[in-house]
Amino acid sequence: MIQVGQVLDKYELLERVGQGGMAVVYRGLDRSLKRVVAVKILHKHLSDYQEARDRFEREAQAVAKLRHENILEIFDYSGSEDAAALGSSYIVTEFIEGGTLKQVITDRPITFPEVGAMVILQVCRALAHAHSAGILHRDVKPENIMIRSDGVVKLMDFGISHMVDLERLTVTGQLLGSPAYMAPEHVEGRPIDYRTDVFAAGIVLYQLTVGKLPFEGKNPHEVLKRIAECKFVDPRTANARIGNRLGKIILRAMAIEPNDRFPAIGEMVTALEAYLEESGIAADKVQAELGRYFGSPGAYELALEERLVDHLTRHGITLLAANDRAHALDVFDRVLTIDADNAKVIAILDGINRRTRIKAGAMAICAIGVIAFGAYMIHRRSKPPEVDVPSTLGPGTLAWTPVPSTQTAHDIVPAPVDAGVASVDDPVNPTGSNRPTVAVTPDAGGTVVAGKRTKLRAFPEKNAEYQVEGDPTWRPVPANGIVELDLAAETTISVRNQSGCCQPFTQKLSPGEDTTITTPFLPAQLTAKCADETARVTVDGKTWQLDKPYTVTFGNTLSSSKNVKVEFLGEGVEPKPIVEKVNAGGSAEVTCVPR
Repeated sequence: MIQVGQVLDKYELLERVGQGGMAVVYRGLDRSLKRVVAVKILHKHLSDYQEARDRFEREAQAVAKLRHENILEIFDYSGSEDAAALGSSYIVTEFIEGGTLKQVITDRPITFPEVGAMVILQVCRALAHAHSAGILHRDVKPENIMIRSDGVVKLMDFGISHMVDLERLTVTGQLLGSPAYMAPEHVEGRPIDYRTDVFAAGIVLYQLTVGKLPFEGKNPHEVLKRIAECKFVDPRTANARIGNRLGKIILRAMAIEPNDRFPAIGEMVTALEAYLEESGIAADKVQAELGRYFGSPGAYELALEERLVDHLTRHGITLLAANDRAHALDVFDRVLTIDADNAKVIAILDGINRRTRIKAGAMAICAIGVIAFGAYMIHRRSKPPEVDVPSTLGPGTLAWTPVPSTQTAHDIVPAPVDAGVASVDDPVNPTGSNRPTVAVTPDAGGTVVAGKRTKLRAFPEKNAEYQVEGDPTWRPVPANGIVELDLAAETTISVRNQSGCCQPFTQKLSPGEDTTITTPFLPAQLTAKCADETARVTVDGKTWQLDKPYTVTFGNTLSSSKNVKVEFLGEGVEPKPIVEKVNAGGSAEVTCVPR
């Protein structure tokens, strides 16, 4: 019987760290290279079965072909001769400091779908590499995914992997693998291919983002039956935070028909990367992000929530300005699932709804007008013909001769400031808004060029003012940040903020354009002061000088204030960090506390 302390060839078994259905895993020491390794030893009761030995050897051969950062690397294999002498086979792999994904989510379920997407992105990258070598995994599940302490995800246990015939690209399905993660074609014994692993990756992604498996039952038979039917709760219904974009990725990966899934795992990788990029998470920074998450999940989630709300709000505004309303609404919906009372997004959505109602009302009025005109024409045709007035009139009869009018009827047009464009307040304003009208003066023929409705979104909207070219008046921006203008020509609009937080910004707007003008936050100045001249100071983790202003930048944040951590160091001062709130464009001082 193999025990801790035993030496297998050059590998000393230090401690038993895990056990699976086929093998026991030990932490070991490679005496030659002086490195810690994992030694996976086939169960004694299975070593007598040729099929078990074949599967074990197949894992060694499969993984030995693969070199990828997200696949557990194999170092050595006992071989048939050593296995006969030992009485069992073993595989030596890299040792992972960490636990399985199953252990991780059991201890602390994942709250943010973005974290689940980052984990599965690395799993899919590993599968893409395996598939390129003609290897199916066929048993993708949380128990076979390791999470290293630095955030690297490792796919392991290729024990039931199958070498794919590169000419056929399919194999006859055998009922190998964990039932809960099988694909319908696998359950039914139909041919399987790379898309079978796509389905399993979709199930794990569903589990990480929803918090439960899509197919559950009282026994394996019931689970397999539900998989064959492929009926499960839509992930977007099960967890509203998932949103449309990630929900569609999960649903496509878990389509009942292989032809409806991602044709290659690489396409799922691309889709997940795009989703994360939209969330403000760079695809090439996923490992570092997961390292921070698994190092301190609570702190990471608090920071991630703020990042997501900030980035998604700005992204939604950009999409709206580009007239991609459907996509913008999806993004805003994601914000509200995180922060249901987000005032900025709610105001934007209210504005969209109001414009939709106005548009619908205008269409209804047009329809009524068409009907009324049709009724008038029918009435006119039903009248008797008009009697011609004789050219020669009798005594006592007055003649009326119409005089051609030299006036052109049009709406009230303000007096122009110059020969080009004029700006005045609307004479009629049923909505109560203060929307200026900019109209071109009548030309020689008396024609008036009508202005086009133009929308400007000002950010930050609080204390903001705007000015229209040709009009010296500065007007306050409405509370919702949306200014509506009627422009007939390209016009320069200026926006400033009375609070002094922001840099004024000027932009030309074309008629009918829908745009956002952001007045960038000005940096703040923070000065650390201390009577003890020997004291040292750090500001936001950076070493700084006493009495020297520290510049606090705000970047693309949506908040005009920022918390800055100041820490005084030295024997004569209290080392407790001081958090100071600074406002954009402002200044603040922080003083040390003597011991």
